[in-house]
This record gives sequence, structure tokens and C-alpha cells, in this order.
Amino acid sequence: MLISLPLLNFILMMEKVLRLSRLLSSVGASPGELLLIILYIQPELMLLTLPMAFLLSVLYVYGRMNADSELVVLKSSGMPFRQVAVPVFIVGVVAAALGFFVSFYLGPAGRKDVRLSISETLRERAPYAIEPGVFNTFIKDTVIYADGSKNGDLSDVFIYDGRNRKRPLVIYAKKASMKLVDEGSSAIFFNLKKGLVSLEKGPRLTEIFFDEYRLVMPLDLEGPGAMREELTPRELLAEAATQKGQQRTITMLQFYRRFTFPLFSLSIMLLAPALSLYAGKKARLGGLAMGTAVFSVYYALLIYFEKLAQAGKIPPAVGGWAPLLILFTVSALVFRKVDAR
Repeated sequence: MLISLPLLNFILMMEKVLRLSRLLSSVGASPGELLLIILYIQPELMLLTLPMAFLLSVLYVYGRMNADSELVVLKSSGMPFRQVAVPVFIVGVVAAALGFFVSFYLGPAGRKDVRLSISETLRERAPYAIEPGVFNTFIKDTVIYADGSKNGDLSDVFIYDGRNRKRPLVIYAKKASMKLVDEGSSAIFFNLKKGLVSLEKGPRLTEIFFDEYRLVMPLDLEGPGAMREELTPRELLAEAATQKGQQRTITMLQFYRRFTFPLFSLSIMLLAPALSLYAGKKARLGGLAMGTAVFSVYYALLIYFEKLAQAGKIPPAVGGWAPLLILFTVSALVFRKVDAR
């Protein structure tokens, strides 16, 4: 399990690392800053990889014991299967306790540190990252092009602002300067001089000429909804109390996830030892295939029930807890059947 955990973290981390490296390298971030952000990502990933590593390790170890007929010998000597699975129960409880710690405290703190570190790096380096003659895309849904630069000011600046997809802006300015909005925000302030703004909506095109135009560009990587992942369960409940409709449902689903992800390990500690008996002679491949299948089914159910809750078809509590209860029921029935043999 200790070997599987960092390997799974590395696999799930690759997509985020590629996305972050592309963004941060465009503003000249150092390898040390990127490594620090990668370190902050680990708690968030552990919510997924901890039960995955637990499941795969149990399937591998007990599947290997079954392939070598060691489980047959233990049961033939009179040891019940529930006693054979005691080590799994111990590790499962430890994994669940660690999962609660990550879900309640370490994960939200790590997520917040990731956002602050990225925002700080971008705020410090972005004003100096625009290269003349290059289409700069470090700001999401935005393209910035400058023909020249002198004493920190840009000349002949072209900006495509596509944050509002229904009404994108095309801005041209003869001169432009950039600075940080303030230390507490993640945004860049553009002071544009002598240019025009073009707004297109359907067949209509509006052009506005200006002598001075002030534009603020946010640098956040994620949308506002991602901020929920930085909140503790108590803070999520407080936020849900002030919301209504779908926003409250989404917040409550995030609250239930803080409990169901750690409890996932308790379901696995019943299911994994029983599944290992069916892993086949090739314990590695059989365990990997079964582990992938279990997680695929669980997350398919999770997404399905959460979408039903967001659509108002079922209460948020049902959408949040139903996948775990289904898995726990199936796990208990399978373990009972194996233990009764």
C-alpha cells in the first residue's frame, strides 16, 4: 500500500502538472515554485488515491495468497475467513481515519495553498511576462499581443477577451501599462490609452473609442465553484445555510463527499478480501482489473446520483450517500457469502 500510494498520486498528478507547467512556464516560474505547488496538490489527490492504494494492495496480497493456495491451507486448518481478513480490517480503519483527517483539514488547506501559490507566482511574474511579437495566453480565455515594449510600457496592444463567450471583446490600444491590483487579489490591472473596443453580438458590431480604458484581468485557474473545496465541513454547512436552489445542492454534495470518500475505505475492507478469491492465478493483473472495475462503477454511480440531485430529482442527501450505501451493502453481502463457505 505504501508503494502504491505515491505511484497512484504520480499518475493522477500528471494531468495537473502538465497544465500547471504550461501556465507557469509561460510567466517564467522557477522549478522550485512548481515543486512547491506539486507538494500542495498531494493532500487533494490522497482523497482518491488512499482508498485506491488500499484496494489494489489487498487484491494483490490476498490474490497472491489465494493463487499459492495459502488461503486454502488457512481455512482448512479451521481459521474462519473473517479472521484471515483481520489485517485488512486494521489497515482499513487506519486508512479511513487518515482519510477523514485529509478530507476535513489537510485537503482544504492544501487546496487553498495551491491557489495562493499559483496566484502569487502569476501576480509577481505576469506583468513582466508579456513578450513583444508573441501571442501570450497565460490568462485564461484571453490572448494578449504587443508589438513593442519600452520602459515597462507596451505599444500597439491587441487583446482578445473571451471570458464572456456570448459577447467577446476585441481591444486595441496605442499604449498600455500593467500592474498588480493589490497584494490580496489575483488580478492584473491594465491601463490602456488611445484605442477602441469592439463588441460583437450576432450581426451587430459596436465600436467604442477611448482615450483611457481600465481593464482588470483575474488570474484564478479555476471558477468560483472550486473555492468550495477549500472549505472545511463546518464552513460548507455555514455557506449552504445562506444559499438556495442548485447552489445549495452543490455545496451540500461537496459536504457529503467529505464523509463518503474516507468511509469508502471501510467498504473496501469488506469487499477486497472477498474479491481477492476471484483474482485468478495472475494475482497482479486480476487484482488490477478488479480494482479498476470497482472504482469505475463507484464513480459512475457517484456522478449519476449527484447529477440527479442537481437536477432536483432526488434530495441532496440521497445523491451524496446512495453510492456509498450501495457499495457497502454489496460488500457486506459478498463478504458474508465468502465467510460462510
